[in-house]
Amino acid sequence: MKKFLLTFLVITCMLPMSNVHASIIYTVKESDSLWGISEKYKTSPDKLQEINGIKDPSKLLPGQSLSIPGNEYVIDQQDSLWKIANLHQTSIEQIVKLNNLSSETVHVGQRLKIPQSTKRNIDAGAFFLPSTPAENKWMMDFYSEYLSAIGFFEYRANIDGDLSSLHGEEAIKLAWQKGLTPYATITNLTSQGFDSDLAHSLLADSSKQQTLIENLATLVDQKQYKGVIIDFENLKPKDRALYNTFIEKLNKRMKKIGGEVGVSIPPMQGNRQPAHHSAYDYQTLGTHSDFIFLMTYNWHWSGGEAGSIAPIKQVDETINYAVSVIPSNKIYLGIAMYAYDWNTTSKAKEAEAYSQQKALSIAAKKSGKINYSFEKATPWFRYYDDAGDLHEVWFEDARSLLPSIA
Repeated sequence: MKKFLLTFLVITCMLPMSNVHASIIYTVKESDSLWGISEKYKTSPDKLQEINGIKDPSKLLPGQSLSIPGNEYVIDQQDSLWKIANLHQTSIEQIVKLNNLSSETVHVGQRLKIPQSTKRNIDAGAFFLPSTPAENKWMMDFYSEYLSAIGFFEYRANIDGDLSSLHGEEAIKLAWQKGLTPYATITNLTSQGFDSDLAHSLLADSSKQQTLIENLATLVDQKQYKGVIIDFENLKPKDRALYNTFIEKLNKRMKKIGGEVGVSIPPMQGNRQPAHHSAYDYQTLGTHSDFIFLMTYNWHWSGGEAGSIAPIKQVDETINYAVSVIPSNKIYLGIAMYAYDWNTTSKAKEAEAYSQQKALSIAAKKSGKINYSFEKATPWFRYYDDAGDLHEVWFEDARSLLPSIA
């Protein structure tokens, strides 16, 4: 993905894709080849390679998932209706009804039609780290087919309410030309990470707060952004009311110039649950912003224990709470498009973040098998590095992304 920001790269989705044709999910078996799979599903190896971004067809991994065009699933050994239903985010009852089955017993080679969800329009975007003009053009050309908006990452607010510069702002015009609505992403990042003390200083001082708001309005007006995405993270619970006021004032100011305000907020399952995220008032922030971006990822983070980045149960709980207090058409779902690689032998090291494609490459070289947790709806694998240390890698694939947008 070249210079798309891997550590923070997310696709933000509101609705299932409208331009995706009927497809099923297939899990690669020990003896599979791309040619054999294509024969079984009456398609071509080239099409499967293109759809799934496979660089080397000779290195398919047992446990790897593939998206295959069509709505028929061919039963393999050890398949069951429960497994097939869970893979495709449907129910046994729906499969039985669609295929007029007299029982839940299936046999190898049997072809079953898989219920397909209603296709609707999608509003999708990604955070974007500008690079060289040539690479910016390549990315805009490639991703304009899949995205409708991008958040230029990132402008940093300082202690006085002033904003840092951003290299590659010439790409803003290009984004508009390619049909990608550009937003400026504003953070409270410093060299130490997301700085809660910096955010408090800005929010608690009305003069600094107003300076920041005016600078944001000027940025949007002069650079021709559609609006801003406020990504203030690690806010202190005591700053809840101050943050609400800031977003309300910012929204009123942006409306005067035709700009929009989006707010990135951490995953919560209740008004103040968990307590350490209680600075984020879902209902109030949803009222005074044009859209809310749910950071539904990083339940297991680089500095913590190995595990699913976005376990489906917690994601569901966050979505259910969000839609109970925020209009659903304002909510964007954050989907992590990266892997975390934890060295479980050397506990002192933070996990390395890299692309899904690199995860598959490492698995092919050092693991030879990909596992899948139905409980977490996430793939994972283990391997030993050259020093003999045991690593554990969790990432996302076609199976795990389907529950998020279905």
